[in-house]
Amino acid sequence: MIEFLVCILVTTCIGAGFKLFSRYGIGTFNAIVVNYLICLILGTLIDPKASLPFSLDTLHKPWFKYDVILGVLFIGGFYLTAIAIQKTGITLTTLMQRMSIVLTVSFAVLMFHEHFGWLEASGLVLAILAILAINQKETTGTKRKAGLFPPILLAVLVIAATIEILLLYVEKSGVTGNDQMAFTTHGFGCAAVFGLISLIWTSLRQKHAFPLKDALAGILLGLPNYFSIYLLLSMLNQGWKGSVMYPMVNLSVLLLSTGVAVIAFREKLNRVNWLGIVLASMAILIIAFAHNYPDWKISF
Repeated sequence: MIEFLVCILVTTCIGAGFKLFSRYGIGTFNAIVVNYLICLILGTLIDPKASLPFSLDTLHKPWFKYDVILGVLFIGGFYLTAIAIQKTGITLTTLMQRMSIVLTVSFAVLMFHEHFGWLEASGLVLAILAILAINQKETTGTKRKAGLFPPILLAVLVIAATIEILLLYVEKSGVTGNDQMAFTTHGFGCAAVFGLISLIWTSLRQKHAFPLKDALAGILLGLPNYFSIYLLLSMLNQGWKGSVMYPMVNLSVLLLSTGVAVIAFREKLNRVNWLGIVLASMAILIIAFAHNYPDWKISF
């Protein structure tokens, strides 16, 4: 449970950090590249079995090819998420990220035959309704429904779902074995390599500034980012079902992000938004009950 709560907290910190980038004039891509370098260094330092990153032995690991794919998804998805938050707000972007549960849960049930009874289905339906309700905004005298989303938000949704599905597949298929921390670290490392190549290419073609504040922002971003992914893999490794964990994490992050948006960034909520918060809370309770139902049944 502690890992679950910390995962929610650090994931929410990432979105709040992106929101502050535009306020303080942070170079988004510069900070993101530094963030992944910090993730690589952090993972290497805390892994008791760590050797030098990208050693010859690591390059021949069965999971490394998935890290290369993750590296592309991490750097591209993180950049799109940052831009989307700055352009459309933290609530709407977080909404699209969390809608990935529909694709992720479907994959978990179809690929790994995870149990998905009426309790889980009820929780998922409530989760989708909650996400849509939290997205309802009021304009001058009228209510605007979510409707069609900008292409950048659809890209955020697809990349978020792809990352979740890939992490779920790698963990549940046993590809990583006992190398879970090394897998996480090198996924971030691949993202750092791709980011550095992009920065070098950009610098060769045109003048590219890299102020100190971008590096500092990247360092602060790297700490929660590393643990947001590591803790997801850790929970899956402990036996959490993907069809349960992802809805609970995504809804909880959406609730906390909405609270941060209201308190710190003065985003307004209407009655439908509050209804969405109630529905999200109910969905979390139902899915949590479904996850622990066998244990509770034995206890009584």
